[in-house]
Amino acid sequence: MFFENDFIVSLFALLYPEGHKDAKKNSGTAIFFTITILLLGFLSRPGVIMASVADTDTVAIVGKLMPEMAVGSFTGVKNVEIVYGIKEIENEKGAVIIVNGRNETFVKYKDVIAKISNLGFSVYALDHRGQGFSGRQLADPQKGHVDTYDDYIADLGYFLENIVDAKPHKVRLVLAHSMGGTIALLYELHHPGSFSGMAMTAPMLGFSTAPWPFFLVPPLLSLYKVLGLEKNYVVGGGKFKLEPYRPDNNLTSDKSHYDRNHQLMLDYPQIQLGAPTCAWVQQSLAAIKEIRNGAEKFRLPLLILQAGDDRVVDNCAETRFCRAVGDNCKLRVIPGSQHEILMEKPAIIKSAEKYIFAFFNKIAGL
Repeated sequence: MFFENDFIVSLFALLYPEGHKDAKKNSGTAIFFTITILLLGFLSRPGVIMASVADTDTVAIVGKLMPEMAVGSFTGVKNVEIVYGIKEIENEKGAVIIVNGRNETFVKYKDVIAKISNLGFSVYALDHRGQGFSGRQLADPQKGHVDTYDDYIADLGYFLENIVDAKPHKVRLVLAHSMGGTIALLYELHHPGSFSGMAMTAPMLGFSTAPWPFFLVPPLLSLYKVLGLEKNYVVGGGKFKLEPYRPDNNLTSDKSHYDRNHQLMLDYPQIQLGAPTCAWVQQSLAAIKEIRNGAEKFRLPLLILQAGDDRVVDNCAETRFCRAVGDNCKLRVIPGSQHEILMEKPAIIKSAEKYIFAFFNKIAGL
């Protein structure tokens, strides 16, 4: 999940609803921020919806990158092409569906896919609309955009019904990261009983509000929509900026993983993605709220791996959600990990995999 900079992270922090506590002491900042966001909104050009599909060579490209998988695509809602990969094995323990985070591609999970397959599970993965090797909806392909999370849900639903379920599975498990956790949880909330269990790494369930007051966010996003500016980049955001590894990055403390993903984006610029749109932020806010309000409805086993040093999502929100779900949810903290737990240093990955693999085996009855 790539953000432009710390300012954008702070903007996403507005999604977390406890920020009203600091509203009074930040009132001066709020006024300045309000004026700034309006000015930038009028000066920037809104995106234009277009029915964009993946390049005709995209499936072949991904196939070369992931020769161990069968790669294909399908046309999702609004004529957006969705690229996917499958790795089926005989005598499987079950199926694992990888639901990745914002600004990711399942190609990035090559090692993870291999390990899950070696564990005895068939693996299915897709790139969400608007990112990775899948199609875009806006004329500016750099904008991280979705009209509504219902589109993510529809894509995942088609994938499950027509690709995953083409073969019977004893259990249907999920491994989701960040925004992928939001999508997978929302899908289960809309379609109870779809999955046998769900493991999530740093799921996007909330954000820290500092330094901005939360009360300002909903009306500003609504105003953007009324003005027809919801397809603009978020304030302070823009086109993709690929930066070499720095120890203070928000994603991983492991240089080798960072450099590998860095090189992937250099080699395949079509997967580069800039900041999200205001619509994406608004829809993410709505999805998180719906999941939080429906926490008690989750009946399937949930495993949340919390990154101890996460500076992208709010760990407190993960903890509150897990408590609200009850006994079905288990939360394990991974000390020393930044946001991308499975793209971390070997010792951190090993610790995370121990929890995930034990979770999957237990649900599979092993």
